[in-house]
Amino acid sequence: MIKKILILSILLYSSYFNLYAQLLQDDFSDGNFSNNPEWTGDTNDFIVNESSQLQLNFEEESLRPAYLSTLTENGNLDEKEWRFDVSLDFSPSNSNKVEIYLISTTADLRDFEIDGSIQEGYYLEIGENGSDDGISLFYRNGDNKTLIARGGDGDFASAFDVRIRVRRDAEANWEIGIDPNKGENFRTIATGNEASFNETAYSGFICYFTSSRSNSFYFGNIYLGDYVFDTIPPEILEYEILSANEIQLLFSEEITESSATDINSYLLSPGEILPSTIQHNEDTVWLNFQEGFESGVNHRLAVEGISDLEGNILESDSIEFFYFEVEEAEIGDVIITEFFPDPTPVLGLPDEEFVEIYNRSDKFIDLENWEISDNTSSSGTLPSYILYPGEHLILAPSSAEESYADFGEVLIPSSWRALNNGEDSVIIKNPEGIQMDGLGYNLSWYQDEEKSEGGYSIEIINPNLPCFDQNNWRASEAIAGGTPGRENSIVDLEFTGNAPEIISFKATSPTQLEIQFDKKMNLNSLSNAEYIVTPENEITEILVEEAFDNSVKLNLANELVNQINYEITINEVEDCNGNISENLSSGLLYDIVPPHFDSLLFLSDSILLLTFDEPLDTASAENPDNYDLSPQINLQEAQLWSENKVVLIWENDWVAGFPYFLTINGVSDLSKNALVDFQQQTILTSPAKPSFNELIITEIMANPNEDQQLPNRQYVEIYNPTDQLFSLTDVKFMDERDTASLGLNYIEAGEYLLLAPSSAQEDLSPYARVIGLSPWPNLNNRGDDLQLITDESIINQAFYRDSWYKENFKYDEGGWSLEIIDVRNPCLGFSNWRASIADGQGTPGLKNSVIEENIDQNGPELVNAFAPNSTEVIAYFNEVIAITQIRRNQFSISPSIQIESVDMLDLSSVKLKLADELKVKVRYNLSANNLTDCVGNLINSDANQVNFALSEPPEQGDIVLNEVLYDQKSGGTDFIELLNISGKYINLSGWTIEGNSDENVILENENVIIAPGQHLALTSDKASTLKDYPTSHVKGNIIEANLPTLTNAEGIVRVVSANQELEEYFEYSDDLHLPFLRTVDGVSLERIHPEAPINKADSWSSAASAVGYATPGKANSQFTVENTSYGNIEANPKTFAHNQPGRNFTLINYSLEDAGTKATVKIFDMKGTIVNTLANNETLSKTGFFRWDGVDSNGRKVRTGYYIIYFELFTAEGNTRVVKERVAVGF
Repeated sequence: MIKKILILSILLYSSYFNLYAQLLQDDFSDGNFSNNPEWTGDTNDFIVNESSQLQLNFEEESLRPAYLSTLTENGNLDEKEWRFDVSLDFSPSNSNKVEIYLISTTADLRDFEIDGSIQEGYYLEIGENGSDDGISLFYRNGDNKTLIARGGDGDFASAFDVRIRVRRDAEANWEIGIDPNKGENFRTIATGNEASFNETAYSGFICYFTSSRSNSFYFGNIYLGDYVFDTIPPEILEYEILSANEIQLLFSEEITESSATDINSYLLSPGEILPSTIQHNEDTVWLNFQEGFESGVNHRLAVEGISDLEGNILESDSIEFFYFEVEEAEIGDVIITEFFPDPTPVLGLPDEEFVEIYNRSDKFIDLENWEISDNTSSSGTLPSYILYPGEHLILAPSSAEESYADFGEVLIPSSWRALNNGEDSVIIKNPEGIQMDGLGYNLSWYQDEEKSEGGYSIEIINPNLPCFDQNNWRASEAIAGGTPGRENSIVDLEFTGNAPEIISFKATSPTQLEIQFDKKMNLNSLSNAEYIVTPENEITEILVEEAFDNSVKLNLANELVNQINYEITINEVEDCNGNISENLSSGLLYDIVPPHFDSLLFLSDSILLLTFDEPLDTASAENPDNYDLSPQINLQEAQLWSENKVVLIWENDWVAGFPYFLTINGVSDLSKNALVDFQQQTILTSPAKPSFNELIITEIMANPNEDQQLPNRQYVEIYNPTDQLFSLTDVKFMDERDTASLGLNYIEAGEYLLLAPSSAQEDLSPYARVIGLSPWPNLNNRGDDLQLITDESIINQAFYRDSWYKENFKYDEGGWSLEIIDVRNPCLGFSNWRASIADGQGTPGLKNSVIEENIDQNGPELVNAFAPNSTEVIAYFNEVIAITQIRRNQFSISPSIQIESVDMLDLSSVKLKLADELKVKVRYNLSANNLTDCVGNLINSDANQVNFALSEPPEQGDIVLNEVLYDQKSGGTDFIELLNISGKYINLSGWTIEGNSDENVILENENVIIAPGQHLALTSDKASTLKDYPTSHVKGNIIEANLPTLTNAEGIVRVVSANQELEEYFEYSDDLHLPFLRTVDGVSLERIHPEAPINKADSWSSAASAVGYATPGKANSQFTVENTSYGNIEANPKTFAHNQPGRNFTLINYSLEDAGTKATVKIFDMKGTIVNTLANNETLSKTGFFRWDGVDSNGRKVRTGYYIIYFELFTAEGNTRVVKERVAVGF
């Protein structure tokens, strides 16, 4: 059914009424009621809304009626009419009603409520108790009212939105009419006579309401004036297609019977067809045609000569409609043409899945109750939607409806089954459950490895192919990643797919062969093909069945011979898309011997792995009824683990050491030869599980590339160095972020096994047995912490770093694996690993190319200790230690703290739980004794102690920025130095350093503690810093950390503590260096005193040349301790030299009684000549200093000799004081 509402060209009321004498007219199109005309009364209680309606908007807490009125022009009421729109969006009652004053002698419409009221006039009332609400016209005289006319009971019992017209003629006859369509088709509902009053005055509305209806009254298009006569011809307001040959027309007003039923008033095209029958009722016409409308065609109905009751004639009008008939879809009419299982990364499409379907028939198809599903039993049901011929439609989850609306029409199923990225099915069914189209995809469908990583849809190439062909699909070539709702980017209507191939050739009986192809075939082609069997065997019959359209069976004259290889050759066959294959061939080994049971492996206390001597039929291998273990243990599940191995999962654990009988009955090979009534007694035991270092990580391919000989895949090789087979069921592989279980698996004695992403399993399988893991702990190029673990313990670990390659170019270019050197020394770490030297750049599944004896003769070293809280200490060793030997009495803390327990965190760190709490500001010593590494070397006596302390949170001023090297030597590296001037031990972990480029670097070094008074230099390359400043550093006070870029010439350094309580912000520049330096490359800026203002120029100086121009991790060469007594002015030191160790400047320190004193400071030589001016009438604080670097006003070094510092003070009272200090400058 088609229904259409038309927009009519009816004259606006404003222009319509201008044809007549008006006493009042307001349609509120000016957006106000304050002028043209002016309405008065409760003006704060009304608004003009966005629809140009006068609306009640009462907001006061105390309820009362609200009214508005306006003064009309003078005149009498003879031959006058009132018309207005009224809308109440609720059922009126006596508490919620409206009074519409046609005329009132008072502007206050509620004057009648006052004793002695003189109000007189006429009003309408809508709203009363009960369900008989009608409209009533009253005459009012003071507080008396007289009913003149009333409409029908219940006319206004419900919410309404109508146009009301009231007319009064010269004989005082009143008439009330309404038009629910708010047009000109008024129906008279009440009449009466009353002549008491005949003058215009005020008109308006009173609203009575409860709190819930305080904004639910609407008025509009108000008119008072002469009668308005209809001069506008009728027009078609809307139409509706009721059936295949019937149309209903609704006109804008009532029309005459004679014009409405004249068949010549209507003409339908195409075909120039007149209606056969016509029915009419007031404003509605029903047209019936002899012949049905043509489906899928645009129609036009011309209408003319239709007259309204006033004689206005519609000269010409028309409607156009598109008619179609819904038809049942057949298989192949609606097909899947595009799907988007992996939206990430986002290229241009929304981050949501979709499936696109396409109607390739000429039918109009209703999708109501169709279903879409994946390979699960759940499905989503489609709502009604007419799918046009040739239309593409997007199906998507509800969350994607808005996102895909910009691409085309979107239909939302009742539920959405998320599509698996790697492999899944998409199926659409009609309401009867018949599959209309479907496909089962995997990553190979992209036909593009890069695009299979996500962000691209998979599109069909030729949607018109009659038969399915996987090669008819590939990744979209659209820039956005797909083309939902429109023609595919790869469409090629000439594409017919690939030629058919044989996917199966088997014997179904001793005298019958079956050939199966990879797609639907042309059955005539199969029947007419020439088949040759080798060794020769005559074909007596070719069997082709329509139900099995991708296979053919061949009956033979002679029986096949056991264990003989047979070959079939076909001269020419054609698939159903017309693709031809010539000289196809395939072979088989005719086998009538059942599989032989080889061995049994215990994977856990309830899981067995059975191995047979040949590949098995999946259905029989996974049938639980084909296995029995007695005494009775119920079998929960049977899984075909590989082509000849079956995993049996029992509901309960077996009793270890108890004899059981295993029965196998009905398991068959691929030739359907079944193993019958096989029985074996076995004593079930708990599986052997690996302990510490009984599995070893022996090779790591962390950074593969496309140019290497090995597959471009990450992998980790593990090795079983023992003489026993291990179950891997409880073993997990993990890095710093992810953990993956090795699942139902095992490793044989001496076997190399590869761990890799599930997607890499096929690529790596030629090299060794592969366990595919999902999720795969993605290996970081620069380094990662890899571990083999169980829930109870660590088996092995390899915390590799890029330095392990030993050859930088192999790390830089990628594609080289890391190999362990000596598997007998698995705990050695860095010194036992290097990059592969194999021609293939790795040796997966083989002995390593770098293998050689690498004996570890050094004991472990205790390298660090950290207290995360007051009752725990973590001890860190430089290598793996023997975890079976860890005891509490091997550790001691001084000052004395009792150790309650010890636990391994990993193979090289131990957590100590303390019985007593640590105290802050105390330095403790931890010692470890009688510990060995995993090969038995005892801990070194000179490397078994470290100091530690409990850290405290910093406050502003606890740590200062003390030295900055921003312009490093050629080939060198920048550094910054921090100085702890508090009494606290402070943890720098999580601190932020910011450079000039707004680059924020967080110190990720774990728990770096800076002690009271300690200088700590941070550099990105410690070795480079030590080399550049070999004599002026403290090695233990230099650590490596990521630093932001420090620009040359000028920039900023900002240091912020993790708790945001401490901040050091320094703006550096070359101007802070000594002016006589030829270059500042490799020269650091040193703070001359830790409490000197950080951004005052005199607070910084170039590091002395005598110390090599920098002091990383060491007290500054320009450090000074000032001790100026109160009220004094003093130079310190009084002797300094340009090129000698020590300070090469002097500070003129002052301490004054009051701030605000002004000073002039000059330097004179012994001849009285001014050499330099340090200050000129400068206002001083109470304490401070000036610095003289031994240079003149041009920045040149002064000569060796004595100089006078002339310090002149001027107080606010006008007093003057001069202080002179003599200093000596050496060379």
